[in-house]
Amino acid sequence: MNANQQKVVKYYTNLETKLGFDYFLGGSKHFGFYPTGKEDINEKEAQIIHQDLVAKNLDLKENQTVLDAGCGQGIVSTYLAKKYGSKIFGITLVPFEVEKAKKRAKNLNIQDKTSYQLMDYSATNFSANYFDAIYTTETLSHSPDIYKTLCEFLRILKPNGKITFFEYTLAPDEKFSEREKKMLDIIIDGSAMMGLKKFRHNKFTEIIKNVGFENVKEQNITKNVLPSFYRLHKFSILPYKFIKLFGLQKFFINTTAAYEYYKMADKGLFRYCIFTGNKPNKFEK
Repeated sequence: MNANQQKVVKYYTNLETKLGFDYFLGGSKHFGFYPTGKEDINEKEAQIIHQDLVAKNLDLKENQTVLDAGCGQGIVSTYLAKKYGSKIFGITLVPFEVEKAKKRAKNLNIQDKTSYQLMDYSATNFSANYFDAIYTTETLSHSPDIYKTLCEFLRILKPNGKITFFEYTLAPDEKFSEREKKMLDIIIDGSAMMGLKKFRHNKFTEIIKNVGFENVKEQNITKNVLPSFYRLHKFSILPYKFIKLFGLQKFFINTTAAYEYYKMADKGLFRYCIFTGNKPNKFEK
């Protein structure tokens, strides 16, 4: 395991991270989607709507073979396999997540529809043209080389296969204050989001196109995810007062992110987007 992979594993095995995801997000690694006019639904409902949006953007169908790249504890993949009948392969760098995902699949009686293993999504052992679809939910920012990762996705995706990425983007550096830049750097380093600064507003689609994908589109859904950001921000306000007072941000990354990300998103510095596209039907390397 290289240094970057170790950083990802260290982040997800950190006690604050594990408790935060389990307690505040129910084990999920993604935010919720709040439809306009329904901002008062609970987080669990919003997460389920988010998961259905993954299926909608992939045009998910029964018996398709799908990759969840950075599957976490299997929240999204088991839901999609159970509801839509697709065969979903989940890969992650974090050993305990594989075991939790397998246990979840067993409890839902969908072992035949799911498969989980330790693997780097930038260098998989899947054969070329294997998957009908590939999706990510807030995991691509962990890639230290997004071009390499996208090239791998293109290799293992079938011709005309679809991609859907639910990911963050950032405003240009000059839009951030010096303090905001400092906080962003602390969060990026502490949460192993090595590639996040490659994800810029209205620019990431060009990277996806340049790799070879076509029909690439970006949907900015920040306003629908902002209630989820605010929920975590609200819980972080009190502890963050002490964290900030003593300069302990790098030791409490998730509390710091919960506090700072909402403020950045509210100012337009931080977006939450859906990226879609497909591999050309006649793809030439």
